[in-house]
Amino acid sequence: METKEHWFLQGFLLLAMVIAQGATIKCPSSPLCYKKTESATIYTCEWETSESMKNATYELFYSRSNSAASRTSLGSSRKSYICVQDNTVLNKVLVDIWVVAYMGNGSCQSLNTTVTLSERVKYEAPQRMSMARSSRNLTLSWDNKKDAVIEVKFRRLEETSGTWTCSKPVFVCTAMVTLENFQNESVYQLQVRQMSKHVKHPLWSDWTPILDVPTEISNPPEVNWTVEDFNNGTRLLKLTWGTPPYPVSMQVNYNLSLHIWPCLLKRKNFTIVTSTEFSVYVTYSAVSGDIIAFNKVGKSSPTHILVPAKHLTFPCKSWPNDRLIPLKYAHGFMKSCLEWYKSTDGETRPEKVNRSKLNGTVKKKLKHVREKMDDYVRYYYLVHKQTDGKPQSTETCLMYKKEGAPSKAPDHFTAPILNVTTNSAMLHWKPIPVPDQRGFLTHYEVCYTRRSQKNESQIESGKCLKSFASKTENLVQNLTPGSIYNIHLAGATAAGSGPTTTIQIMTKPLPQSVIGWIIAGIIVSIAILITVCLFIIQRYKKNIFPPIPRPVVVESVNYRARNQSMHEEEVHELQLYDNCSQDPNPEEATVLEVSETYECEDTDEKCLGDSSTPVSDLLSPDYKAQVLRLETPDSSQGEIDCLVTMLMYRNGLVFDMKAYSTEDVGIPL
Repeated sequence: METKEHWFLQGFLLLAMVIAQGATIKCPSSPLCYKKTESATIYTCEWETSESMKNATYELFYSRSNSAASRTSLGSSRKSYICVQDNTVLNKVLVDIWVVAYMGNGSCQSLNTTVTLSERVKYEAPQRMSMARSSRNLTLSWDNKKDAVIEVKFRRLEETSGTWTCSKPVFVCTAMVTLENFQNESVYQLQVRQMSKHVKHPLWSDWTPILDVPTEISNPPEVNWTVEDFNNGTRLLKLTWGTPPYPVSMQVNYNLSLHIWPCLLKRKNFTIVTSTEFSVYVTYSAVSGDIIAFNKVGKSSPTHILVPAKHLTFPCKSWPNDRLIPLKYAHGFMKSCLEWYKSTDGETRPEKVNRSKLNGTVKKKLKHVREKMDDYVRYYYLVHKQTDGKPQSTETCLMYKKEGAPSKAPDHFTAPILNVTTNSAMLHWKPIPVPDQRGFLTHYEVCYTRRSQKNESQIESGKCLKSFASKTENLVQNLTPGSIYNIHLAGATAAGSGPTTTIQIMTKPLPQSVIGWIIAGIIVSIAILITVCLFIIQRYKKNIFPPIPRPVVVESVNYRARNQSMHEEEVHELQLYDNCSQDPNPEEATVLEVSETYECEDTDEKCLGDSSTPVSDLLSPDYKAQVLRLETPDSSQGEIDCLVTMLMYRNGLVFDMKAYSTEDVGIPL
């Protein structure tokens, strides 16, 4: 039997040999042998080496402790471990194990390890760790169905340079452990290892890689969606959602499930979506789904997604528009189907939706579908098919099995909705609900009548207007200020008009200030008109009303002085005397006669000259038979020029022209 002194001597000789050869071989560490499980039949022996020994060859030996038996080789390897098949000696007996490293012509032996291999078990590090945070607790679980002793060390992410906090080793019967007193808003790092509880000399497993522990996701994602309509039965649905704030945003992914193919009830799942946006092609039917945010420690509550169907406001639409021959659809829900349901409010799709397989044309299928429909109820149907791998709605239609007049009037007007002025009223109303329309609305009828101001019970004739079915307002104009009107509103379909709703309004009277301004304006306008008329008459009165001059009588100074106090008298005889005559007897004087008549520059004037016509004959009718007696100044004045009075007749009036000399007249007197 080999003694310890013998092994010591052998090691000393080997070391001396290496030093003598000048080699740089470094001996490996003592081997560590163990089984990975209690029932394993293979042992693993491993040791540590230096970087300079990576090209060395290692050989593992063992011998029974306290025995002179020779050593036995368990195998060689260029790696730092060797797997050994279990046998009776290694499993039951205390043995010494060592490893020898060979490199070049030199070798080096490690120190011995004395062990009973059946009592050495080293589990693997926990695999596929999962975590869950709730309140201030952290629950860890892994894939290991056997009970073991667990040790966890952790630290806050902000303290990566600090020391680890190790938990007290805990024995667990299941692969799960719960840690307490974790801060909710902090991110942690941790490592876990385990050890067997059923062997005499168990070994700790290796630590797991450092695991980040993010915070719990408390709020569900806020999803926004937009739809791009290609107007061919296909829409592009774009979903976007915001990123949670740090530190919740660490290692967050999303699970998305959408019902995008209406012909099947099954949803399509899109797992592990790493971005915050998603796009997919959908039909004109409603799209529903859910999205969940998750990370290593848990998941959020689901956010429900509902994209409403594209409902038409007109009866039918199909693509392409110029299709004359009806399409024939293949049998099977994977390729096409007819979806139809009651349109309760015109927008929302009910939970119960009918789906029918298509085998031929849609018209043929609708004959059977109509039998299941109710009268006066609006239905909506869509035809779906797969086109080039994209879902498409080839036909969308609103339909009634039978139409009727509306069963309900539009909601009555209310004061905030009614805007009344002095001569108009803006009417607003709520549309008739779809279930009460009982058909396609063609228009709204707005009728209004005016109540008589003399007799309020008497109604004057009114008017009726038609408003589009798509509008819920109408402007009534040309009303009388301060009057009472009755307004009636009703909806109409092709089957007739429905019940009416009535409201009474009173237009606002004109303000007193407005009336005052109107009266002032009228007065000012009349004054301006009168002023303009007077100005026109003053400017053109000579043409409109010719002036009537008074006859001018030339009197001598003595005559005027003598007759200043006399009243005017009517003259019946006109005599003209020649003051230059030699005959002083006025009785013998003759009446002047105009010797000649000639035209003056004015075409309307006639001057009296030499003529045989007496002056009295040329007078106007008003002055006919009137004779004006003219006297000359006193004859004692001497010889002076003769004063000649020449009469002129114009427009039926008599005018006088004076000449102070017979030479001025041009005729001898």
